[in-house]
Amino acid sequence: MDFSSFSKKPYVITVACTKGGSAKSTNAANIGAFCADHGLKTLLIDTDTQPTLSSYYALTEEAPGGIYEFLSHRDVDPSHIISKTAISNLDLIQSNDPSNNVSPMLRNAPDGAIRFSHLLKSINHYDVIIVDTRGTRDITVDMSVLAADVLFCPILPHILSAKEFIRGTIGMYQDLQTFESFGFKLPPLKAIANCVDNTNDVKFVLNQLNVLFETNFDESKTFLNFSIPAHVAYREAATYALPVYRHNRNEYPVIKELCCLLFPQFKTLFEQSPGEKR
Repeated sequence: MDFSSFSKKPYVITVACTKGGSAKSTNAANIGAFCADHGLKTLLIDTDTQPTLSSYYALTEEAPGGIYEFLSHRDVDPSHIISKTAISNLDLIQSNDPSNNVSPMLRNAPDGAIRFSHLLKSINHYDVIIVDTRGTRDITVDMSVLAADVLFCPILPHILSAKEFIRGTIGMYQDLQTFESFGFKLPPLKAIANCVDNTNDVKFVLNQLNVLFETNFDESKTFLNFSIPAHVAYREAATYALPVYRHNRNEYPVIKELCCLLFPQFKTLFEQSPGEKR
């Protein structure tokens, strides 16, 4: 079965949190590999100047360009910017802008914040596109949110991280609502707790976040009843350049449930084992 028939255009998920260190890149890498392992043609796009996602998996074919050329040259050939990872069905546009030349270029361009949305329309041979962002407010984060079908926000279950999420990420989302006057529809925000243990402090923070979302935010912002555990397997998997569920099968149900929540349209597919005849 050709799973590209599930969608007429790629389903774009942006992973964002204005607090650094929330494991955005790790989540993007695991989600991307899970989708690819289940037969979905998947593209990772690394927009962070610290190219963690770009370095996560080994490459079998490395393109000469990356995100800089994609954003600065409107008619760039895909083969010039899209690399192939060692995981079947999983491609990558690398971060190659360590000096952060992209951000001032976009800020000075009339279409800066919306250029990414238009450029992604030229990439139509993928089922899923996953965009990783930097851990601070920047025009590259704004453009990635505006281009998304869903905004996925991992939050560390610490009180300072939770406060920064409300100030930074929610503040950014609310600022971007001004684009709705120009025909843009902001993606639904789905937040989860990441690196969760069983301490009383974490339980307190999670309860506060639940109350906050239920009482202060509308249905466009959801704190999912799900969390990613603080297991050493995630660090080990990154060391071996593997998806965490390949490194440790105990984590397979976690990534499966996460992907089912983020991509409900592919739930039936995800419930099948990788490689199962479809």
